[in-house]
Amino acid sequence: MKVAMIGWEYPPFKAGGLATHCLGLTSSLADKNILVDFYMPKTKHRVYNNKGNLRIIEVGETEIYPYDRPDEKDLSGAFFESVYKYNNLVVQKVSRKHDIVKYDLIHVHDWLTMKAGIALKEKLGIPLIVSIHSTEYDRSGWLYPNQWFIDIEREGMEKADLIITVSHFTKRTIVEKYGINPDKIRVIHNAVYPLGEGEKKNLVLFLGRLTIQKGAEFFLKAAKKVLEYENTKFVVAGTGDMFHRLVDTAVHLGIANNVIFTGRLTDEEVRHIYQIASVYVMPSVSEPFGITALEAASAGTPTIVSKTAGVAEAFKNCLKVDFWDVDEMANKIISLLRYDALRNTLAKEGKREIMLFTWDRVADKTIEVYREVV
Repeated sequence: MKVAMIGWEYPPFKAGGLATHCLGLTSSLADKNILVDFYMPKTKHRVYNNKGNLRIIEVGETEIYPYDRPDEKDLSGAFFESVYKYNNLVVQKVSRKHDIVKYDLIHVHDWLTMKAGIALKEKLGIPLIVSIHSTEYDRSGWLYPNQWFIDIEREGMEKADLIITVSHFTKRTIVEKYGINPDKIRVIHNAVYPLGEGEKKNLVLFLGRLTIQKGAEFFLKAAKKVLEYENTKFVVAGTGDMFHRLVDTAVHLGIANNVIFTGRLTDEEVRHIYQIASVYVMPSVSEPFGITALEAASAGTPTIVSKTAGVAEAFKNCLKVDFWDVDEMANKIISLLRYDALRNTLAKEGKREIMLFTWDRVADKTIEVYREVV
């Protein structure tokens, strides 16, 4: 089977969990004798690939990132123009390659690639699979979603032959908010490459984009309550448009001396911080899945996740909390810091459960979806 897969990021270029997903999925598909041509924007970093059935094909350049907002750009017109230009370039490149390769299907990921997927389906007459990793409702934290994104997402999902979502949480969102027929949606949960455990320190970790979607402000409010009972350090790892606001919040709460803002971390630094943290908290307002929770658990770090996260429906050995309930979030953090039995049990059982979340399984389920349409 020959697949033209269209994305926007691939390690070492990462803006979020999608890069991790595309690496794991394409590598495992290639191991199963699926020929995958992965199309992505050209970046400054050379993409490493040693899979014979996988080719990374770079298409032009774009400064647009998956989580950018047009109202955050100086020239919103340039934002829209960049998206359309990238999609048009992809259509040209895939079409020329199809004359030689004869693809069996097109597989696109999220809003940035949907226009290209629709055009290629109509031009080449082959099936279209759309993977939904997040929707505009998720990215906006369900506050003031941008209609331009919504319209692109709805059209892509309507034109797709089948849709893959990373959770039942996301499936419900696209059925209820986009009016998509649930019969054309297949749920395939994400996976993880286990990180290995390190020597634990007295650290409580948040790691993710510093945006309204990820709920870091609730993490800080819970930290304020924890520090009334426990002397520990809180690490906020990542960058985003809320960085300065979160620093101000830590100062305003009087906890700045106990909060470390790391900024952007390298892959090695991310691995290290997972391995040494005693507790990981993912307080997302809206999280289609949340691979970071699996990464933390794979490092033997007990994990607290928001109930509005897809990972909460799939991963059992974690504690779950409403993102807005900072009192309960603080209670759970304190419990994990104080009680060795609870912490050790979650760490041990979490690492065991993680072994079920393999990219090999994700690839098998994805191939089943491919066979439905080919």
